[in-house]
Order: sequence, then structure tokens, then C-alpha cells
Amino acid sequence: MTEIKPSTTPTGRGLAFERGVVLAVAVLAVVVGALVLLVGTGWFGLFRAQRPLADPILVEWLSGHARLALAVAAVLGVVLFVLGLWWVVRALRPESRPDVRLERGSGELTVTAAALTEAVRADAEQVTGVNRARVRMAGDERRPSLRLTLSLQEGTNVRQVWEELDGKVLSRAREALGTETLPTAIRLELDRAPRQRVR
Repeated sequence: MTEIKPSTTPTGRGLAFERGVVLAVAVLAVVVGALVLLVGTGWFGLFRAQRPLADPILVEWLSGHARLALAVAAVLGVVLFVLGLWWVVRALRPESRPDVRLERGSGELTVTAAALTEAVRADAEQVTGVNRARVRMAGDERRPSLRLTLSLQEGTNVRQVWEELDGKVLSRAREALGTETLPTAIRLELDRAPRQRVR
């Protein structure tokens, strides 16, 4: 009997990069805020705490080098704008659905994501107790993975569904792709029984 292990395949797009950037900005803001608070309360000496927020030496230097300061500020603004635009485009870009290339002998065969997901969906809907199945490809061309969402009938034996899914559906997909492993995230939903009207 196959041991059921928690899937490590993400059920949604990975947000590690976005979370990392937000965390770095938050840590930087906390550090700067704490430093300003310590300077303002006099931890680094009363002279520093009583100085104006805009350092007179810095203000004098900026007024003496206005063109250079303006050019640096403009370049910095453009760089930040481009970075922000790149981040927005990256976040809004649709997630890739990789096709899989198979090398058979001297030839090469490409299985499209749509063909594979349709075949897996059709097989999954033949499993006992499954009403509907939704399938998506994820990962990349070198490490493809699947995401399955199964709508089960009320009272379905989940272990039997898992055994049929692994023994019939996923094994066929692995065999078709010529691989021993195909990471798969499975989400189970229970279809509600139709309501009966009381007369």
C-alpha cells in the first residue's frame, strides 16, 4: 500500500521573492526608525539629539552642488520607477504552464500542457467517487508538476480515491512522461448534496 505523504508541490504561485523583498524593506524601516528614535531621545548624546533634522552641513553642501544633487535624485527616481514597474509586471504575469519534452530514441516529442492536463482530468473523473476534476500544470520544463482539485461525492472513501488516483491516473501520467516522479498537489473538495424542499 502506498504511504500518503504531504505534498511539497505548491498549490499556488510561489511568493518567496515578493515576501523576501517586503521583509527586507520592513526590517530596514524598523532599523532606521529605531536609530532615529535612539538619536532623538539622546542615547548618542544631547548634541546630536538637539540638532535639526536637516543637517545644516548637508543643506549647505546640497545648495552648493544643486545640479549634481538634482541629477543624482533624478537617476535614483528613474531606477526606483523601473524597479517598481518590473516588480508589478512580474507579479501580474500569468503563471507558466510548461510543455514537456520527451526524448525517445533519436527523436524528440513535445507534450503540451493542455494535452497532458486534459488526459489527467479525463482519467481522474473516472475514479470512483469523483464528480469533477480540475488539473493544472506547474513548475517548469525540467521539473513539471501537477495540481489536481477533485470534487468528491458525499460519503466517498478518500483512501480509495487516493489509491485509484495513484495507481491508475498518476501512474499513467508518469509512464507517459517517462519519469518515475511527478510531484502532485491534490486538493479535495466535497460536493454538497442537493437540497430537498420540504412541502
